[in-house]
Amino acid sequence: MYQFRFINSNQGEIQIDSFVESFDSDQSFWSQQQYKEQWKSASTRLKQGLPSLFITSITEPENSNFIRTWVCYPIDGELVFQERILFLDELEIPFNIENPHQNIDPYNSISDDGDPISEWRTKIS
Repeated sequence: MYQFRFINSNQGEIQIDSFVESFDSDQSFWSQQQYKEQWKSASTRLKQGLPSLFITSITEPENSNFIRTWVCYPIDGELVFQERILFLDELEIPFNIENPHQNIDPYNSISDDGDPISEWRTKIS
């Protein structure tokens, strides 16, 4: 079980089973409703068996350096979540707000430096 939700005007939280973590969510570019719509779209992709990107904080992409996200990969009956920061000047494909999922890297549990990437897993329900 997983859930993204807002707990006040500029703060949200992700829950993955018993794990809960809060995040700050910039509201200068997107409203809470726009975030919720994006999370719903990402959840729909997961139900189709596709990796999904959940945006938790975004400012105007043309004037930003990064976007805060959680990426989720459906793997072997589980959903594998990893918190990610998309550094816009490092993307192979330019960021497109209409298709943020195109910037999901293939699943990897080890960083470029050889360290394990923090991840949280839940069963696909």
